[in-house]
Amino acid sequence: MLLKVEGISDQIGEDKLNEVFSKIGVVESVVVIRDIYSGKSKGFGFVQMPGQAEGEEAIRHLNAVVVGGLQISVKAPKHQRLLQGEMEFKEWFTDNASEVLRRLGLKEGMTILDYGCGPGRFTIPCAKIVGRNGKVYAADASPSALGLLKKEGKDKGLENIETVLCGDSDVTMALHDQSADVILVYDVMHEIGDKTGLLKELYRILKQDGFLSIFPMHMGTEKMLGMIDKCDSFAFRDRYGPFGYKTESEILNFKKVTRSF
Repeated sequence: MLLKVEGISDQIGEDKLNEVFSKIGVVESVVVIRDIYSGKSKGFGFVQMPGQAEGEEAIRHLNAVVVGGLQISVKAPKHQRLLQGEMEFKEWFTDNASEVLRRLGLKEGMTILDYGCGPGRFTIPCAKIVGRNGKVYAADASPSALGLLKKEGKDKGLENIETVLCGDSDVTMALHDQSADVILVYDVMHEIGDKTGLLKELYRILKQDGFLSIFPMHMGTEKMLGMIDKCDSFAFRDRYGPFGYKTESEILNFKKVTRSF
């Protein structure tokens, strides 16, 4: 069972966490999430224990315990599969979202679809980049997440965000054909049941000269590339990540394939 540990002192490393959790049961792995460049702890990490019983025991005994002068929080994350380097990559991406999105090709005046936007950690940077002459469609299946996004957008004076409520299982969206210059699908593809159907819908919405950008967290680069390779909608353009950092999931960018009927 994978456990997320928050509130970790910057003086606490993997060895100390392993010692703490080993008092409860067998520990398979421990990782403290650090900044990719500085190596400084981000204040949280993950502990893998062999079974649910051991994990639940750790939550009961260690949640709210003081370790290294700080009270830690121990809980089971929503997604139990975490590939090597993914969380540090995601933290880096979030911290540097504006710079990364510009490097990928987002520009003023573009129309962006942020699919599975959540509370808008990438929507807000997109809206700032495309400016008043651009637009961002923020699509998500959670009304509460879209509500938080609307509030943040309003607080920041951003009037170019339009929220789109998606169905839990229906991947279709009320957007016009070829209406988006760029489509972002970041850390959400693993949650989609009808992945093939979603790719077809994104193909419909994307402009012919646009591109699709995917961060396949919890799936991995190779699995995502294999899935795209099996469809006839998109072709690999490039991948992006911090220089010299290795992770099983990267930002993957795809161009639209011209179909002949």
